[in-house]
Amino acid sequence: ITAKDLSKHLYIYASDEFEGRNTGEEGQKKAVEYLRNYYKSIGVEPGDPDKDYFQPMTLNLRGRRGKEGKKVDTENVIAIIRGTEKADEYVVISAHLDHVGVNENGEIYNGADDDGSGTVALLEIAEAFKQASLQGYNPKRSIVFLHVSGEEKGLLGSRYYVENPLYPLLQTVANLNIDMIGRVDDWHENGDYVYLIGADMLSQELHDISEQTNDQYIGLELDYTFNAEDDPNRYYYRSDHYNFAK
Repeated sequence: ITAKDLSKHLYIYASDEFEGRNTGEEGQKKAVEYLRNYYKSIGVEPGDPDKDYFQPMTLNLRGRRGKEGKKVDTENVIAIIRGTEKADEYVVISAHLDHVGVNENGEIYNGADDDGSGTVALLEIAEAFKQASLQGYNPKRSIVFLHVSGEEKGLLGSRYYVENPLYPLLQTVANLNIDMIGRVDDWHENGDYVYLIGADMLSQELHDISEQTNDQYIGLELDYTFNAEDDPNRYYYRSDHYNFAK
């Protein structure tokens, strides 16, 4: 996983060609094709029953700013690397593939950070797991790579997945959701940090594993500012992991 490869993906994924990836529109369709083609190219198998990497759905979008709501056809993208010891247990790593499209003046909202950054990170993580498996280092549990649509419309793609799971939720041991990791802020002296939200909301175990793994291998600053119960931003409830948590 390199900054160069992440940047290469992101410059494509957040380019004007993808027209802001608005749910159900042409730019979003180009985006899911990009994701599917990349998984094919690195040999990571599709995670859906039809073996085309897509979980199709029809979403009811709420009307905004005086406009009527509408139905749109869209899709989640899903790939999987099978585990060797507990193949019927699943860790879902997710990011939302959509953004908000184009405004009435033709300005494209490219969504490089939100959530192009999480999307391309997921691609690189999948490639790393695949390369490891080719060298004999296979995950014990199955790793599901899930790109959800409709997040900007109200977490709709992830809600559809948990209501229509392709892998049993009772056998899904964790969801690790990646959202907006492409920028640094002024509150840290360098960029070697990440905000963690929700790791201890349902289980102390995930929090402890994160801390231990980071101390042993990575050494990032783990910032829990937005994990506080009284945080006014309430980010825990505003991204796709919350549908899994519910």
